[in-house]
Amino acid sequence: MASRLEIQEVIDATDIVALVSEYVTLEKSGKNYRGLCPFHHEDTPSFLVNQEKKIAHCFGCGGGGDPIHFLMQIENIDFPTALHRLAKRNGITISDGYEESAKPNPLNKYYKIMDTTQRYYVKYLENSNSGEEAKKYLSQRGIDEETIKVFGIGLAPQSGNSLFQVLKDSNYLELDMTDCGLVDKNENGYHDFFVKRIMFPIFDEAGKPIAYSARVYRTEDKNQPKYINSKDTPLFRKKETLYNLHLAKGEILKKKRVILCEGQMDVIASYRSGLKETICTMGTALTANQVLKLKSYTNHVILCYDGDNAGIHASLKAIPLFLKYGFQIHLVLLPDGMDPDEYSLKYGCEAYVAYFESHLMDYHLYIFEQAVKDKNFADDSVVLAVKDEIFEMLRTTQSKTIEEQYLTRLADILHCRLEALITDYDRYCKRIPMQESVDIYPVEENNPIKDLEEEKWSARYEERLFMFAKQSKEKALEIDRLIEDRLDGFCPENLRLWIGLIDGYYTQYDEFDEETFISSLSEENQKQYEKIINHLRADINPYDEVDLQKCIEQLEIAKYKKRNKKLDEVMTKQTDLEEIAKTISEKFKNKQNQQELKNKRRK
Repeated sequence: MASRLEIQEVIDATDIVALVSEYVTLEKSGKNYRGLCPFHHEDTPSFLVNQEKKIAHCFGCGGGGDPIHFLMQIENIDFPTALHRLAKRNGITISDGYEESAKPNPLNKYYKIMDTTQRYYVKYLENSNSGEEAKKYLSQRGIDEETIKVFGIGLAPQSGNSLFQVLKDSNYLELDMTDCGLVDKNENGYHDFFVKRIMFPIFDEAGKPIAYSARVYRTEDKNQPKYINSKDTPLFRKKETLYNLHLAKGEILKKKRVILCEGQMDVIASYRSGLKETICTMGTALTANQVLKLKSYTNHVILCYDGDNAGIHASLKAIPLFLKYGFQIHLVLLPDGMDPDEYSLKYGCEAYVAYFESHLMDYHLYIFEQAVKDKNFADDSVVLAVKDEIFEMLRTTQSKTIEEQYLTRLADILHCRLEALITDYDRYCKRIPMQESVDIYPVEENNPIKDLEEEKWSARYEERLFMFAKQSKEKALEIDRLIEDRLDGFCPENLRLWIGLIDGYYTQYDEFDEETFISSLSEENQKQYEKIINHLRADINPYDEVDLQKCIEQLEIAKYKKRNKKLDEVMTKQTDLEEIAKTISEKFKNKQNQQELKNKRRK
């Protein structure tokens, strides 16, 4: 394990302003630097960075800490990984105790194989005759040497077993190579899965290669599929992965938006143009897993799919999924059916960015324009279909102004009275139930990113109470009294941390200081504290008095539900009718109290 002196050396050597600036746009504010918090949504900057103290801290959600803890939270990595990353950044050698004491990761063997493969493909592109031909092709597509390095682009040789031999000579097992989707087997033995293709590596969020998207580049191979992607492996799942997220996440946090394109070449063209917050899916339809992954970075998405019919259709399918998870949505439709790669090649990178920024449209306008475009309104069935499409779109907004605006425009197009159209809209809303409860994009069952269950929401409210308590000693004592009075001393899951804050830290200090508090915790409690920070990273609710009361009320509801669950268990064992009647009466009172709290929230 690294010594305290080594840890402190890394902290002292790290320029925390430079580190945070990779993720947050900072402005000088007296002795500090100030910016919008990357850990929760806010409009007023409350995230302060102190160069001298080596501390970054959000006064809204409590996120941040010293350089190591900041990097842990922003990259969602553990302490040893963050420590070693910053040590390498500053040219400091750290003892390897952390890595040796860590439990062996069963995926490590696959990561090593992918790393060896990646270095081989890159070297082959750089040092072979075929590589010169491939680089010439990439240059024609606007991809220069610098871009090749940034994206780790490589080349798979023409020989059918070159990579297999390299991996075999590195003492990797054939079965593990196959598991990674890099080699295959037939009657002649093992052979490479990718041959004669430019290799676009796919990295996970930590920047480790996990898969490939392979493109033909020779004219004689034009009858082959343009792209072949890696199959799903222990490291890679198409439906969960987002291309370029490892490079884009810092810009996404900085700009508070993400740009979603259709293909890798579009991402690279956007990146070269300066739109570095651009990503794409892996040749599959957008999934809830991918949307939820993005939600942890931003709640604003800009869709810039291809401008052809297929791209427009894909955009219209993606909109309801982003709406379901509370995103602000804009779209850019490029002219003449072009995609970002084609547009930037034809008109240049600067022209692409200028067009992109000046043609952002909100999703209401996009759906409306696509619904009425090139329609024959002399056909009554077309009129009915267009009305239904626009009516469904309008139900996603809470604004009567937007409703009236688009109904007025539609009335003008259909040459009908606005009052008649409003009547049709009201009838539609009553006739067709809202679809919000139907999940047409279910989260994968075996994926760790899934909708929180009720019990997990209860834990989330407890965690938010803890963050409230960090604001001040007075606030902590107030919450402690509320827990005692309204929750009957209902023990929070984070009880050890709570005791550490109330009965430990605040008995010695009047003001909360992140570093001092963390240093006062045991190793186990430090892990629990880091877990809370990571859980609340994507939480966009404001930390105000209204939300504080909501947290308490939700925990009251959870309290009554928990009691009734226990009463159900008791009833199964009871035989005395009088005791059963008492239990039923108590359950009824609990449900009444629960309903009263829900009604109170609705008001």
